[in-house]
Amino acid sequence: MPTASSPHPGLLQTWIARLAEYRCARLIRKSTMVTPDRIQNLTRLAQSVEDNQIPGDFIECGVYKGGTAALLARTATHSRLPRTLWLFDVFTGMPPSTDVDGPEARSWVGNLKSSAVRVERLLRRTGADLSRVRIVPGLFQQTLPTVRIPQIALLNIDADWYESVKLCLDTFYDAVASRGFVSFDDYHAWPGCRLAVDEFFQSRGLTFPLHRVGEASWFQKL
Repeated sequence: MPTASSPHPGLLQTWIARLAEYRCARLIRKSTMVTPDRIQNLTRLAQSVEDNQIPGDFIECGVYKGGTAALLARTATHSRLPRTLWLFDVFTGMPPSTDVDGPEARSWVGNLKSSAVRVERLLRRTGADLSRVRIVPGLFQQTLPTVRIPQIALLNIDADWYESVKLCLDTFYDAVASRGFVSFDDYHAWPGCRLAVDEFFQSRGLTFPLHRVGEASWFQKL
């Protein structure tokens, strides 16, 4: 029974919930290179998908330590719709770049190593329902052709290089649902990413406006 000096049960529950949210946010920030403005934008896109009950799975191509994957999992794996969160990454460091990615890209090849085990551990610690998560390690050229995802509500491409971004769009764009979102974390950071997106828009005759958030851009498929 609460005493005069004890907090009200409702206030205590609110305090515990806020503490849990703070802990999750801290774990996510420590496990990503994505800036706070882009984290906030991904959160907003995920919540918009849920609020408007846009059907389909969530996909992230380029996971690294799993920070933004954990963020997306908090919505996708607790959705009222039967969503799955798909996570694709080679996990052995950034793959080879090509000339269109720019001279600086070569110095990043082989960097940013992580592991599927590390990502799974982070997802568990931040409250994801792991039964609704699929982590697919390996080069995109080997793994993307092996999956069939009928509908996608949110596609987050954090793949840096021209060839990787192009393959992600070629593989997944047609499955993105009407009013679903596509985000490119590196559109304003790497020339190869920007070229792959611009060429895809041109080849498909797409006119959706690209919205900039820091080094990232996103659009809604209508």
